[in-house]
Amino acid sequence: MLQMVKMKTLSWFPLALALVLLELIVCNRSFAAFTPLDNYLIACGSSQNVTFQGRTFVPDSGHSSLTLKSGTSVVAVSNSGFPSAIYQSARVFSGTASYKFKIQQEGRHWIRLYFYPVPNSGQNLTSASITAVTDDFVLLNNFTFKNYNGSYMFKEYAVNVTSDTLTISFIPSNNSVTFVNGIEVVSVPDENFPDQAFSLNPRAPFGGLSELAFETVYRLNMGGPLITAQNDTIGRIWENDSKYLHVNSSAVNVSANPASIKYPPSVTTEIAPNLVYASAEAMGDANVPTMNFNITWVFSVDPNFRYFIRVHFCDIVSKALNSLVFNLYVNDDSALDSFDLSSFTGDLNVPYYRDFISNASLESDTLTVSVGPDTQADVTNATMNGLEILKISNEAKSLDGLSTVESLLPESPSKKSKVGIIIGSIVGAVAALVLV
Repeated sequence: MLQMVKMKTLSWFPLALALVLLELIVCNRSFAAFTPLDNYLIACGSSQNVTFQGRTFVPDSGHSSLTLKSGTSVVAVSNSGFPSAIYQSARVFSGTASYKFKIQQEGRHWIRLYFYPVPNSGQNLTSASITAVTDDFVLLNNFTFKNYNGSYMFKEYAVNVTSDTLTISFIPSNNSVTFVNGIEVVSVPDENFPDQAFSLNPRAPFGGLSELAFETVYRLNMGGPLITAQNDTIGRIWENDSKYLHVNSSAVNVSANPASIKYPPSVTTEIAPNLVYASAEAMGDANVPTMNFNITWVFSVDPNFRYFIRVHFCDIVSKALNSLVFNLYVNDDSALDSFDLSSFTGDLNVPYYRDFISNASLESDTLTVSVGPDTQADVTNATMNGLEILKISNEAKSLDGLSTVESLLPESPSKKSKVGIIIGSIVGAVAALVLV
């Protein structure tokens, strides 16, 4: 009899073990590491690998499969330590040049571009004209450092790649050169960019986002420190929000132990790292009954573009559920009314986010985002943990002006090639790169 009981117990053990493992997988899938199939980190003009923010960038021309066709490129190198290693070399072109990347997985990809006019290079790169386009979208149009306040420039784009190659072309204007210091082309998780979000003006669903390109203009960690690429699973940078606050005294920093953040199945660390959800801005004098003000952030934007806005929330300020109820505004539009965060999360310290589309008008070059108390709430408070603002490509498929790719690059890159590079890679190294 005892032997029969043991046999029955053993027969159930594999099923029970499988159920336990399944539950563990479901509960922890938010923490599963995302590995991009396409992961190109390119140090343009460098003769050796470059480590930047914990990641290794490889030379664009340090491979035996490099070929150089008609036309030339020049390498510019600086020995100074400023601003950082990825900016210490550049590839300089006197004519149109194109990098072609072999794509293993179609879908959204980050395109990150690094620019710094390397001094003492024999070229006046400060006066260089930079136009950058992909196969379908204009990323940058006739940029020059002469009219730029910063010493270096970093640009991040998200483009949906629908073929097995991606070409990024750099085009100089007449009597000028163009250059680039570093390039990233990295796969993005499918869930990070929806095809639809809610438009605030007019108030209606806005679809077709997968056919559009995005440029990151702001990504903020509210109430917390700078988060660099090495602390974000998909290489993003989150800056502190304080310089964008309309009134600094309206907000106080709130923080929690990052380990206390409880990701639900619908939110992953690729949406935002726990460092974002573990800090927040809350109302400066919370729980004062007579308070009637908003926390407002003000941003400079290009007029006549739509903007994709993602707002991150996590209730790390309350002691009980249903006690944090507030309103969210974008410009003069109400985005969330009487928003009870815990009714969506079911618990404290649980991440949540919402996406919106907002239009920038011709009359204004600013965009404002505000949170404020709900007048009917028992507790007077409002909070926000993170904010992302991305420009959406316009009808010309441009993120910079009204010129189209065809008008800037009338012939295909293969016909107007100057320099060619092919570099192969496997998961995390360079797979196949052609600089034509």
